[in-house]
Amino acid sequence: MANMLKVGMLFIILSFIISCQSEYDKAVKEGLSSGIVHDSLIFGLRIGHDRKKFYEICWDLNKKGIIREGPGNMSARYVEPYAPGRDSSMRKEMLFYGMFDDKDVMYGMEMTYSYTGYVPHDSLRNHIGMMKELKKQFMNDLNGNPFMEIKLDDGRSTFAKIDGNRQILLVPKSNREVAVRIQDLRHKVTKKDKEKS
Repeated sequence: MANMLKVGMLFIILSFIISCQSEYDKAVKEGLSSGIVHDSLIFGLRIGHDRKKFYEICWDLNKKGIIREGPGNMSARYVEPYAPGRDSSMRKEMLFYGMFDDKDVMYGMEMTYSYTGYVPHDSLRNHIGMMKELKKQFMNDLNGNPFMEIKLDDGRSTFAKIDGNRQILLVPKSNREVAVRIQDLRHKVTKKDKEKS
């Protein structure tokens, strides 16, 4: 849970920073005004599922041996299977957990990716290589608009992809890990409006 709280804080800070980015603001407005709704997340999980459905799907994936419990049982853990001809140290590990509103409805997913064979000074197997691979993976899997780069105050780059109501953010969390948040922008806008009133 502490790990997910750190990821949450990272995204709160990021949200504040990118709120000043006009290209980002424009993409959000265009995405929301398009009326296009994307609800798919990962493993058949969808925006709009309730917490019970999230646990049911995860339990089923666990029984099939596809996922396991993550550290401290505070997230689910998925490790890519071995692939013939691919360097096994380049297998991705993903920790994930749903984002739920006060009615226990899922409006997004928080994930943390790293390589099983992490090497600190190898740009292929640290967060730099992971960012490149994740951008390619999400573009291949979801198509749509390309990622836009946003520079953080500390010089790091983060990337945002907005298609209709769905936003994907990739943020370097550490030299080893990349945090990913897939979120329904309609929830983000509604939450901002409630905070203003």
